[in-house]
Amino acid sequence: MSKQKFGAEYFAGYRGTNMPWREFARQHLGVTPKVPALLKAVRLAKPDARILDVGCGLGGLLEQLESLRDDVNTYGIDLGTPPQFRSRGILLRGNVLRLPFADNSFDIVTCAHMLEHLQDPHLAVTELVRVCRPGGTIYLETPSPRATLLPFGFNFWDDPTHVRPHSKTSLLNLLETSACVPMACGTKKSLPAILLGLPYMLLGHFLNDPQARVLFPLYAFGCVVWAMGKKNAP
Repeated sequence: MSKQKFGAEYFAGYRGTNMPWREFARQHLGVTPKVPALLKAVRLAKPDARILDVGCGLGGLLEQLESLRDDVNTYGIDLGTPPQFRSRGILLRGNVLRLPFADNSFDIVTCAHMLEHLQDPHLAVTELVRVCRPGGTIYLETPSPRATLLPFGFNFWDDPTHVRPHSKTSLLNLLETSACVPMACGTKKSLPAILLGLPYMLLGHFLNDPQARVLFPLYAFGCVVWAMGKKNAP
């Protein structure tokens, strides 16, 4: 991946993030689904746990995890140039294939909506595992093959940087072949996303908010999958 490929133009659609109506839907209506298994891992992590989100974008996932505990130390890394950073942690520029951290640096490593952009996701997951401490948690999230079937709103292939979607099984296999013990997997969806996803998408269309058209159809129709694992002890 080149920096130009994920430069300012790629992130242009994120610039409506401060729109009050989107924040209301995100924070109070629960349109953005949460993964209870990941939230539990954060709550049970050791004091002053270190969390890294690779491909962090605006830092929305880190912001969600930070809301659970005040003592976690969070880091986000992205190849591109997001227009703002929502997390209270540290934002770095970098490549997932060469993370600028020592071995065993983090208690939890997350990677959401990034592996689908890679020709060889196994190399990336191997690097995620390298910087995670033994016994630490790895969380992966991507669009599923169902995202290639959406007839409106956003289809997986509408993004020219996408290489391939992943199933729950493929994410579990990535973890298992990268020195991890697979723990859980699932589809990222919620009742509010199902009930409000289509109206939210239509409202986003009229308000010229690309993110509403892109993300919420994925959640409303169960087109996002996730998997978690623990790094093997040496």
